[in-house]
Amino acid sequence: MANFDTQVDIVYLWVNSNDKYWQKKRRKSFEAFLKTNKDDIALYANTDGRFRDNGELIFNLRCLEKFFPDHGQIYIVTDEQRPAWLANNKRVTVIDHKSIIPEKINPIFASAHIESYIHHIPNLSENFFYLNDDIFFGMPVDRDWWFDKELKYFYDNEPHDEYSELQPMLLSPINSSIQSKLWLKEKYKNYKHRNKALAHAPRPYKKSLLLEIEKEAIDLFNKVRSTNFRSWKTPAVLVDFVPRWLEHHRYAKITKTDSLYIESGSYEIKIELELLRQKFGKISFFCINDTCDDADDMDKRLQLVREEMEILLPNKSSFEI
Repeated sequence: MANFDTQVDIVYLWVNSNDKYWQKKRRKSFEAFLKTNKDDIALYANTDGRFRDNGELIFNLRCLEKFFPDHGQIYIVTDEQRPAWLANNKRVTVIDHKSIIPEKINPIFASAHIESYIHHIPNLSENFFYLNDDIFFGMPVDRDWWFDKELKYFYDNEPHDEYSELQPMLLSPINSSIQSKLWLKEKYKNYKHRNKALAHAPRPYKKSLLLEIEKEAIDLFNKVRSTNFRSWKTPAVLVDFVPRWLEHHRYAKITKTDSLYIESGSYEIKIELELLRQKFGKISFFCINDTCDDADDMDKRLQLVREEMEILLPNKSSFEI
């Protein structure tokens, strides 16, 4: 393992959606949320696909061990849970998100809320990657390319329209882009915004810069921390605003790279998985987004994803029992 001054830690958010206690908590919390926030709920905010565990974290750790074996500590941020298959490994720390969120009152089911605190994880290294468990490295990781000189972030392929306010019927990545534009243009008169959402990608961060940004944009951080379910009025801050702030201050570059974005709910899922097989080991990263929404866990498309990942990553990692 690299020494602490140079190591790159990994942070995941993960939930076991099959946990009956957690399901009950989600159900009761959503009923309470709707009583006062019915018009605020974001698109697909409470579908099963937002929370479903389709084995992504197991395969993500296999991928991590394959393509980035000299990573630092792994932090898995959860809601009073622990993966049943996770071995006792000194390189993995399971963090209950209550422990990094001050004055937590209500259970939280909005990843944008939880992720806004990850730079407060005790002993987290200065340089770290934040990964959703459905975002995978697709080739050997060059730590210097991701972190030296400029941190690397990526645009989505499709531009979005110009908007002067947040939109209730648009997806979270676009509202995040709109929010970033409005805040940054107000703060910095020379700020230039590209009307593109940011890609689903590994996100490199420097802890010291996140602490600085949190102080400067505490209004945005407080806003995203004000709701326990996804709301179109409180878009994510960490995955869009932060990269754009960093680029404006010349700490980062938002660019393009060869990657793959796959939706499990696509009618072309077989074709997309075949393309992944061809490109595996040759692309910077890929994402398999669960867009099966409220489908049954045994849905054929979800099974296809699991089967393909078993083919690509057949060997257990050192993190599995």
